[in-house]
Amino acid sequence: MSDDKILIVDDEPDVAEVLNEICTMEGFKTDYAKTGEEGLLKLQKDDNIKVVLLDKNLPGISGLEFIKRAKNDLKHFAQIILVTGYPSAEAFREAIKSGAYTCITKPFDVDEISRVIKDALKHYERAKQLRQVVIRDEEKALKESLARLKS
Repeated sequence: MSDDKILIVDDEPDVAEVLNEICTMEGFKTDYAKTGEEGLLKLQKDDNIKVVLLDKNLPGISGLEFIKRAKNDLKHFAQIILVTGYPSAEAFREAIKSGAYTCITKPFDVDEISRVIKDALKHYERAKQLRQVVIRDEEKALKESLARLKS
């Protein structure tokens, strides 16, 4: 089992427990938050969180607001999967536009959840690698600019 962790953010304990069981069966470590605010704090403090299973309708900040804060304020690479029992094309568009990896509907299929989590983990690794390449390229360009300034 790796250190990769799935954060489950859902105010319904029964749903969170089912998601936890699915993740555990697949060999993933999990953490749990009842609110978006609590989830953002955990995301900020734990670098091992790679995927977030996020309920759309939460007390306090909504799932959509969580996505915006995680992606814009925290600049976190975790792949966020919006989970909702009230699907709408508009909500899905907004979630993807805000930075969600994908959206799934309740009731969910165990195989679908497993597949989507595994795909999201692969996407996380690709995004992380791409960011490392960008940083390396930026550092190289900066060094070249400094060398030109010195000469």
